[in-house]
Amino acid sequence: MLKLEPVEIQNFKDVYEDMLEQFPACEMKDYNTFINLFEQGQYKLLSVVDDNVRIGYLLLYESSVENVLWLDYIAVFRQYQSKGYGRMIFDSLINQFNTYKGIYLEVEKADESVINTIRRIKFYKSLGAKKLDINYFYPNKDGCIDLDLYFLPFCKAELPLKEVSFRVIKDVFNALHKELSHIDNVYCKITGQY
Repeated sequence: MLKLEPVEIQNFKDVYEDMLEQFPACEMKDYNTFINLFEQGQYKLLSVVDDNVRIGYLLLYESSVENVLWLDYIAVFRQYQSKGYGRMIFDSLINQFNTYKGIYLEVEKADESVINTIRRIKFYKSLGAKKLDINYFYPNKDGCIDLDLYFLPFCKAELPLKEVSFRVIKDVFNALHKELSHIDNVYCKITGQY
């Protein structure tokens, strides 16, 4: 089984360089924002290790309002992609964090012209993740991006009620996106409270 090991903040630079290559600019935070998040303690950088070789990483947030996790970023280094690590990473995540009810996943909407969106959704569903009935938007420096929000329950946990998810989203926005002046507007757009 893979290991998920904490990474020291001073070693984040290499991960950040990989993130700049693998994630769209509209989904990225700046380097100093990440450092500030790590220093707060609830935001974790985990290295995915297979037989003492780092093959990828996860960045996740431990909610302060519910016993759940929020997956902010996940990536396998390019040279290890398409080798079946995705499922193993989630198996390790569930095993290592089994005291949590589950994890929220921000997922690009299905787009037939972008095959990876379809494959990613099929993969998450194969793990047991369920799309939540929430009109979700990811806040960024340019406004927000229309995404879907999924929840992957750990063990036999139920899907969270909409009100619970709204509390978690508010918590996540206040923790991970507090540098954005418009997060309250994005949150209101999600909850329908204009």
